[in-house]
Amino acid sequence: MARKNGGFCDFSPISVNGATLASQLLAEDVNVVETYDEEAKTRSPKIKDGLTQYEIQTLFIPFEGDERHTVAIVPVKIWSKTKPVIKTNAPVAFVNMKVTPWAMGNNNGLAYSADGFKQD
Repeated sequence: MARKNGGFCDFSPISVNGATLASQLLAEDVNVVETYDEEAKTRSPKIKDGLTQYEIQTLFIPFEGDERHTVAIVPVKIWSKTKPVIKTNAPVAFVNMKVTPWAMGNNNGLAYSADGFKQD
């Protein structure tokens, strides 16, 4: 089935449990997501409905015996009124985590997002 904007795929967010992706997820850093204004040649925080979008840089540690994946830093995007405070190198659990496949030209990948996070 074709989409309104062309193409033949539906890249809808897929709900996932972080525990199904990796043996452990560790919070490493938090960065604000920025948008680029081509006319003004400036960057500014991405804001929607009074919330700012942040990326929690997360260390994904694969399951033991998983030879297809390696340890990687993976950003997980969340919306928040204030900059999230994390405990560095501490396990993190995401609330309503989603994975969205994307494709742009010859590039493709996965984007991770969540409604929030919890740490002990």
